[in-house]
Amino acid sequence: MTLRHRLIAVAAIAALGLPLAFFVFEGPAPDATGQEAAVQQASQQVPVTIDPIKQFNPTGQTAEEAIAAHENATEGPEQPIPFSHRFHSQELQMQCEYCHGGSEKTAIAVMPAVDLCMGCHRIVGANLEPIQRLRGYYDSGEPVPWERIYKVPEFVQFPHRAHIRSQIECEECHGKVEEMDRVYQYSSLKMGWCLDCHWDVGEDTDVATDRLLIEQYPPIETPDERQPIGLYPRRLDQQYGANRGPIDCFACHY
Repeated sequence: MTLRHRLIAVAAIAALGLPLAFFVFEGPAPDATGQEAAVQQASQQVPVTIDPIKQFNPTGQTAEEAIAAHENATEGPEQPIPFSHRFHSQELQMQCEYCHGGSEKTAIAVMPAVDLCMGCHRIVGANLEPIQRLRGYYDSGEPVPWERIYKVPEFVQFPHRAHIRSQIECEECHGKVEEMDRVYQYSSLKMGWCLDCHWDVGEDTDVATDRLLIEQYPPIETPDERQPIGLYPRRLDQQYGANRGPIDCFACHY
């Protein structure tokens, strides 16, 4: 567990009102001298930044009300467990990364395992009927058969890690999930919707701009009627190397 995930876990546990003594993180605790040396060594190698904890606005919703709101919602597919992002985000102040941690390192977004859910629900809400259903999946060793909401076509590649590392906020693609009683598809995921974002002016924080890709992967020479660098006709892009993200076909279709 990374430091960032430890902090997010502590924030979630505190929001639940549970004593931290009940939760033990893996790994031996270093002494003060060893810890200081480890921090100094890490700072000399790779700078580590931790995103600030997002503060949501509690509405006073109860767990029972959250379950009912999920079941009565008109948008989005009904799920096998009435999980309310609104309740967990706003009332419990849980962060996206606590359940979806690791998405910044993987091409595919991370879905939480039942073990992670039961880390809290062995105690929290154990008497609620949906939680008893959740325990049934846990006891049988089966994953929760969630209804998938977002899926790009098989011929499209969308690496989450590149977008998260470029500081693209979750809500830019998924909307204000913290206000959803039942999650629904917020963005169209159509090619034009993606290109609208990629065509924006690139910034130094973007990790997948044409400019940076050129530096990492020098392109081969191309015919005169095409760009001197790149794999697509000149007329498609007059500002090659300045875009927020690559817009040549091979960026997403490979």
